[in-house]
Amino acid sequence: MKKVNSLPGLLLGMLFIIGAFYLISLTNAESEAFKQDKMEIIKILNFNDRLLSFRDWVFSETAWQEKKELLDVAVASGDQHYANALNYGYYLVFGCIGFFLLILMIYIRRIYYGITLAFVFIALAMLGQGIMNPILEMAAYKDDLTIKVYVKPKDIPYFEDIVKHMSKVSDLADYIKYVPVYGEEWADEAKKLVGESQSYLKENASENIGFDKVFPGQTYFYYQNKGIFDVISLLWNSGNKIVAGAIGTFSVIIPCIKLFFTLFILVLPVHGMKRFRKILSYIAKWSMADVFVVGTFLAYLSFANMSPGVQMDAKVLFGLYYFGAYVILSIFLGFLLDASIREKIRFHEAQKLMPHPNAPEIEDKKNGEDSSSPFEIS
Repeated sequence: MKKVNSLPGLLLGMLFIIGAFYLISLTNAESEAFKQDKMEIIKILNFNDRLLSFRDWVFSETAWQEKKELLDVAVASGDQHYANALNYGYYLVFGCIGFFLLILMIYIRRIYYGITLAFVFIALAMLGQGIMNPILEMAAYKDDLTIKVYVKPKDIPYFEDIVKHMSKVSDLADYIKYVPVYGEEWADEAKKLVGESQSYLKENASENIGFDKVFPGQTYFYYQNKGIFDVISLLWNSGNKIVAGAIGTFSVIIPCIKLFFTLFILVLPVHGMKRFRKILSYIAKWSMADVFVVGTFLAYLSFANMSPGVQMDAKVLFGLYYFGAYVILSIFLGFLLDASIREKIRFHEAQKLMPHPNAPEIEDKKNGEDSSSPFEIS
């Protein structure tokens, strides 16, 4: 049985990781551009910029058309950047599949070793993609926000005084009749208008008077687009260094250590594998990547089901799927590493049982030197 050489797999793995992280950097650049476009959309449709804008209240149609032109550009740009990010992610997946098949071809005689070796590098790529890209998008908005601008006249301060004062205004209208030509006609119209207004206010003192102000499109009250690295940076910069360090350690650093330790055990001689496998089992207990994924999904479900009077929208973005893929691969790696260790032990024992290729020659030489017959004729 021929001994397996780890060097080709390790070299291919290093080349794969270099290519994978190049694609991850491209994906991250597109994700950041997508995030900037989304923030521009939120800035255009932010409730502060709309509700507190005199222009949006008075010149509604003109203001909305101007915003819509900017909005269409930002939406198209954001969609394009997100599509590019997804495409780079697909290239990474195809690269992982190709790398996996190539490693299997090289180590077809040691199948568990080959699968484990491939999964270590693929899991590292999935972890990097999951950490560096957005995992969750949450927004609170209102479609065609309508503000009811209504008031009951009787609730207006000094309403009764205003109604009474209108009688004096009617008396003042009598002076208009002294205007030449049209004076009397204008005076009658003015007195009629004041009288009708006074009657209307008295009759509708308890009725709501006003209008509905509609802000077309979406008005955003809240928006967040975060990845794991973003969350850690945000917590760190906001002064929550302990929480940021805990998340970074248990969800990023320990998973990386776990992968490198798995690779180290994989290339170790048989004698040291079992001892280091126990150490790896202890390290794995502190990896909280699976907890992070579950927590993210719970946050998604809880936010999506909130009903505070506005539309709540929560979307799982592609980064979480890659991080989840790492978690699944990490679980399988534990079983595969054990199978690879058993495979390596069987291989080692089989090698010890096999005779040395030059054993017959050595044995003949030994017999020739040690046993000479007394009947031999020289």
